[in-house]
Amino acid sequence: MDTVQDHLNLGLAFTMSKNYDQAIKEFEKALVINPDDAEIRSYLGNCYVYRGQYDKGIEEYEKALKINQMNVAVIMKLGKLYSNLSKFDRALEQYKKALEINPNDTAGRHALADLYGKMGRMADAEKEYNDMLAGDPDNIELMFKLGYVFETEKKYAEAAAQYEKVLKVNPRTPGINSMLGNVYRELKDYDRAIENYDRAIKINPRESAVAYNLGVLYYEKGEYEKAVEQLELAKKNKFKSNEIYLMLADVYSKMGKKKEAMEEYKKVAGSGTLDAETHKALGFIYMEEDQIDEAMREFTDALELKPGDGSLLEAIGHIHYKKINYTDAKDCYLKAMAAGRESADMLYKMGNISMKENNVAKAKEYWTKSLSLNPDNEIVKRNLKLLGG
Repeated sequence: MDTVQDHLNLGLAFTMSKNYDQAIKEFEKALVINPDDAEIRSYLGNCYVYRGQYDKGIEEYEKALKINQMNVAVIMKLGKLYSNLSKFDRALEQYKKALEINPNDTAGRHALADLYGKMGRMADAEKEYNDMLAGDPDNIELMFKLGYVFETEKKYAEAAAQYEKVLKVNPRTPGINSMLGNVYRELKDYDRAIENYDRAIKINPRESAVAYNLGVLYYEKGEYEKAVEQLELAKKNKFKSNEIYLMLADVYSKMGKKKEAMEEYKKVAGSGTLDAETHKALGFIYMEEDQIDEAMREFTDALELKPGDGSLLEAIGHIHYKKINYTDAKDCYLKAMAAGRESADMLYKMGNISMKENNVAKAKEYWTKSLSLNPDNEIVKRNLKLLGG
């Protein structure tokens, strides 16, 4: 006759070979013989968790704890499972219970601090990490986690100090240079940010996110050639976001390279993910290139995403005006003005349209407003003089 130990041994063997169905059967056979074995209940709970049957796993862990309330290992498993299921309050309850039994359990304190971070209770997480570091000052995992908490709390100077400590212990800690770069960028310490981004790229030349961040930093500094170099490197290394094309387009626009900017915008357009501002920017580039039909398409797409935008209504009005569709132009201009938009050019053209409608008083009104916004417009001054203004 098979004993509890026989079934237990088989269950553990099947568990190690990831044959969880057979393992469960063996553990259940063992429990038929001895239903009050907390250890077997725990092993059975593990198998259910491995199979993704979390409710059954919780059920078995709780049965194990009814048999032995002081089993810290099972309490921690239950806490971890609740945490992974985003049932944070229940996880917190379990971790605190485990630490009441064993206050010096390092794994339990780590788990509690990590949970506070998940819950957004950063002050509590900070306290736990600091308390642990007091007893283990060279622990780079704790330094890193405390740095991350500081960064989340936007305490960037404190975050930088922790990340620098990590680098002193292990200069090649993955990702830490990149994170330091991000923190120094927030502190407006661009030289240190660049220094750390450069180190990160030297450690991993194919790290596209670092190249992207470095490109953005050069952009913010107005060093556009360097920005293009890094952004193109990020693109080459398959940076996984359309932001790369939008940023490159913006940089090229600042450099006066409208053709290159347009090509980058088109790449985003091809993905079908353009937002209103990108459609608008692309529309203005088309306008500068005198491709007014393409500009109209982009402005119209932008207006669908952002109805009532005065600048878009004005831009569409300018296209109608250029095409000598004065009625449509006037309609767009009036809507733009109703949306609070004012520009010297729009008011000047509204004055011209009013003259075509033989409305001299209205033309004079529009031109006067236009001149107040652009006092150097000699054409408007001449028109008003002709009208006796």
